[in-house]
Amino acid sequence: MRLNSILNNTMELGIIGIGENYDKLVEDFVYIFRDKLIIAEIEKLDDNYSGFDKKYALYVCCAYEHSLALGILKRLGWKYGKDFVFAEDYFALLDDWKKKRIAYMSYPGSFKGRLEIIIFGYAAKHGKVLYRDRYREILKGQYDSVGGNYYGRHLTRNHKSFWGRWNYPFYLIGGLWESIPQLFAKRKMYSNYDYICFHSTADAIRFRNDYPSVGDKVITLEQLKAHTMASLYMNAVYYDRRQNECNCDTPFHTVWIGEDGTTRLCGCPDYLDISCGNVGVTDCNEIWKSPLAQIIRLSVINNTYTFCSRELCRKFNANKDQMTLVARKENTRSKEFPGIIKVANDYVCNLHCPSCRKSIHAKNDSSTEMEIAACTSALLKSGWLEQADKLVIGASGETFLSPNYRRILFDGVVKRNNISIMTNGTLFTPNEWEKMDGKYDHISFSISIDAATKETYAKVRCGGNFDRLMENMKFLSKLRKDWKVDEVIVNMVVQRANYKEIPDFIRWAKEMNFDGVYLSHLWNWGTYTDEEFENNISMFDKDGKMKPELARILEDPICLDPIVDMRWNAD
Repeated sequence: MRLNSILNNTMELGIIGIGENYDKLVEDFVYIFRDKLIIAEIEKLDDNYSGFDKKYALYVCCAYEHSLALGILKRLGWKYGKDFVFAEDYFALLDDWKKKRIAYMSYPGSFKGRLEIIIFGYAAKHGKVLYRDRYREILKGQYDSVGGNYYGRHLTRNHKSFWGRWNYPFYLIGGLWESIPQLFAKRKMYSNYDYICFHSTADAIRFRNDYPSVGDKVITLEQLKAHTMASLYMNAVYYDRRQNECNCDTPFHTVWIGEDGTTRLCGCPDYLDISCGNVGVTDCNEIWKSPLAQIIRLSVINNTYTFCSRELCRKFNANKDQMTLVARKENTRSKEFPGIIKVANDYVCNLHCPSCRKSIHAKNDSSTEMEIAACTSALLKSGWLEQADKLVIGASGETFLSPNYRRILFDGVVKRNNISIMTNGTLFTPNEWEKMDGKYDHISFSISIDAATKETYAKVRCGGNFDRLMENMKFLSKLRKDWKVDEVIVNMVVQRANYKEIPDFIRWAKEMNFDGVYLSHLWNWGTYTDEEFENNISMFDKDGKMKPELARILEDPICLDPIVDMRWNAD
């Protein structure tokens, strides 16, 4: 029987584990395939087995060392592809769009534009690691010790430049020619395809609006990746032996939505930068339940955190990676919908802080606005906002300036549970409060201020009005004292321009009856040169060590007040 026929058979399967730490591999396999395959029994084999009571026609072998497993099974007289297969052979079943008819399109497309999307699309559909995929090296690292595994050879081969500045891997070109006819295809032909894939979110939305008869077939490349490259990501988690007890379960309850509608199952895209789909194009529930979403959650259950940033996420600070396996998380299952939704999909702001941007970005261009509006409409229609335990809005821009944030904040007739509003505070007035009062059971605020004096505020929060801000904060303070607002947190991004004002900032927050003062270190978002940032801006050196001047300021007893949270420390 051919291997493909075996893998698509619905027979009962026995699971055997062989070698060191096989338990992790077995449990990883069962977690992902428990609803897809009939798994009957789990056994262990080792060198002492001279015989084995074979109860099932086919066994799935889970082992780090394939050579060891093959030796044991050969002595039992078992044949690969007949009596047993390796767990990795089933991973291809996760790529559930491999056989879909997919057209790759740039719209409105030039020859060059269409050629680009075909190359990208072919890469995703056929399991290649995509150009500009920052996880290429991370995935590669997981396979270096696997030995003869196909994916190991596949991902560690050298990439060569063929297309000049496009820098596409040379080995993609062999499969390019089968898609060449699409360069000249008429749009009416796309009705013959299962999906129409776009590299640009704006193009996907524009095409869907212009051709509503095929609009339900429109997808973006990130959605294609989630359904046609899941096997690669599964392989990474399966073979990863790193273990960490940082006790994060964020992907089971949180979704972050970025500027063009891309999603992350984390509170921050820099901590877990893998998208499971685009809210502006893809159905929200499909994103939440996609194969790639399940694999990301597996990396949390088995404590490998394969795709998480050890450098940026502070949950890893106190719990370093180790090779010794730690206990898996038990009874962790995702909800039918995210409990926490973080919307950060609009960059517009009335300020232009030097640490964030070089100029005012008070209005989006037409393509960006179309992407954000589509994302907003999809969220409002999804029911997520009403069902979520908590909605967090803002972070990438000013909540009370953005028309899209305001739609999410104020629209809707169903009363929502909990909202946390991230804002710079300059546009929050009694009139804005009246529009949201009564729409939420619980309301909290996170205000980015960064200064305790008017002079410093003018330097670090360019374009803001300090006097107006203070009036708005007095109003917010009254709301807090009257228990109309549940919580108010004020933030200071610590830098050389403001670090001396930390004690006064804390005292002011206490006078205003606010609940917390968050102090965080500054990241260089490309607005400074590396030398300028390290020498003149940051209060931490390149290794993350606090500079002595800041340490002396923090010796003030007020800095030990319970409301202070120094965010550069681990939880």
